[in-house]
Formats: sequence, structure tokens, C-alpha cells
Amino acid sequence: MKKHVMIITTGGTIAMKKDITGGLVPALSGHELIDAIPEIKEWADVEIIEFSNVPSGYMTVTNMAKLSQFIDKEAEKGNIDGFVVTHGTDTLEETAYFLDISLQTELPVCVTGAMRGADERGYDGEINLLDAIRVAADDASKERGVMVCLNHQIYAARSVTKTHTTQVDTFKDLTYGPLGTVYRNEIIYGRRPTKHKKVIVTNPEEEVWILSAWSGMTDASIMSAVGKAKGIVIEALGCGNVPPLCKKGLIQLMKKGIPVVLATGVPTGAVQEEYAYDGSLASMKKEGIISAGELSPKKARLLLAALLSKTKNIEEIRTCFAE
Repeated sequence: MKKHVMIITTGGTIAMKKDITGGLVPALSGHELIDAIPEIKEWADVEIIEFSNVPSGYMTVTNMAKLSQFIDKEAEKGNIDGFVVTHGTDTLEETAYFLDISLQTELPVCVTGAMRGADERGYDGEINLLDAIRVAADDASKERGVMVCLNHQIYAARSVTKTHTTQVDTFKDLTYGPLGTVYRNEIIYGRRPTKHKKVIVTNPEEEVWILSAWSGMTDASIMSAVGKAKGIVIEALGCGNVPPLCKKGLIQLMKKGIPVVLATGVPTGAVQEEYAYDGSLASMKKEGIISAGELSPKKARLLLAALLSKTKNIEEIRTCFAE
């Protein structure tokens, strides 16, 4: 018996064509995407929901929460075997991660997109969508968290990232590699991602800022967040270090009760207590700074936004990041 897969479209390049200026714009409906891939009927019976049709930069954390709540509500009905979300690639990893931390269902959820428009040579949207449907319909995909599938590779939402602005093989897990691969007639998994605690999100905090540290950075830009940001993620240097005047500003924010999360801007690796000089993680730990661990600044922002909908307690937030 074929599986029942719900396809939720949100927009992005996968649903775009070139307009008279030669630039890509939203053009295809969810049904038009599916109608172009007759092979889908061999793998699953599909149901299409058009959640939105926008470039991925238009997505907000509030929209991500609404998408998460919608998926959980549909999963509770008991007639869906898996979900596919089509999404623009610019923020695909963010939405996939937000779903990963907030969805309560253990049904397969696979996020996919395209790097080329539907009327361009080498359009990758059709094969990516077909692969994602096959992943969502596969029994082995259950309880693996939210997955991202493009270019025949399956990745964990927590650690996948976009590595190239335009190449079709842009999505990679630079630390752990793919969870599995989609072959012509089968899906093969090589590992299972580590489970983590879920967050039930109601109204996520939109005003969580990411500030990037640079050599010689002072506290001027840090203090611009006072009275505006409800939480800060500082994209630190190396394994979690900032210039001393930048540290001064961060401490002032923390004294005002604003949670500050320290993430690294380096593509791989985690925030670590390697150094003891002024501006290192160790020098800010006693002031209450929160370590993002291996999370990228973008994903740390989403976790903080989700947690702030539940608590303002810094120690509770720190505990959730540690988990």
C-alpha cells in the first residue's frame, strides 16, 4: 500500500521562473510542481497544501512556528505517513532547524528546494522533490528528526548548511556528513542523528539579534541593542572569543537581563574554553554568557527565539542550550 505524503509548499527558487527582466520570481503553484513529476505516483499518494509562495528571505520565525503547529496538527489526524516542505534555499536550513526543535511528531519530515529556476537548464527542483517524497514515505525515515534532502543527499536539519551561493550541491554537513543517500531505487541510511529536547513554541520572540564580532570591535554596536533586542547571539571569533571592548558591551547587556548566547562564526567546530584572556569564553562565563556549542549563529538565534516564548530565566535557557 502506497504511503500518504503531505507536500507543504512555501515558495523559493523551486517554484520560480524568470520574468521579462530575466530575474527569478515566484511563478509555480504547488499543484504545478507536482503535475510536472508523474513518477511521484509510483512512490506515494500526495496531498498538496500551499502554505505560502514567497522567497525564503521573507520567512520569519513567527511563520516558522505557524508551519510547525500546522504540521503537528495534521500529524495528529493519523492519516499522514510523512511530510515534505518545499522552501527557498537562502533560509532553508533555518526553517528546517526550527521545525526540528519544535515539532512534536515523529513522522518523517523532509525539507527540500532548488538552486535553479523551473525554466532554467539543469532545473534541480523536480528530482529534489521526488527524492524528498521518497524519503518522507520510507519507514526507515521515522524518528530521525527533520531532514533536508537535495542533490540525492539526506542531512540532519541541526547541522546542515548552505556552503555555496549557486551550486546545486551547496547543502552539506561539514562536520558529520550526510545521514544517508537517495539511490535510484532505494534509500540507504548510514547513521542516525542524536536526539535532543523539543521546545513547545507558541509565540517565538522575533527581536533576537545576531551581532558579528570583528577585530578591534568596540561596545558601540553592542549597545545599539539596548531597548530593542530581547536576546543577542554574538557571532564570535575562533572558538568563542571577542575583543575586550566588545566583551564590555556584552556584559552590560547581560546586567540588563538580556540573554547573550556565544556562537562561533567558524564553519565547523564548537565554542570551547580554550583561552583565559580578556574576551574569551572563560572570561565571560561568570558573567552569565550562554554557550551555543556547535550551533551556528543562525540556529542559535532560532533556539533562543523559541525559548524566550517559554521563559526569561537565564539558567533555564542555559540548560536548554546545553541539552
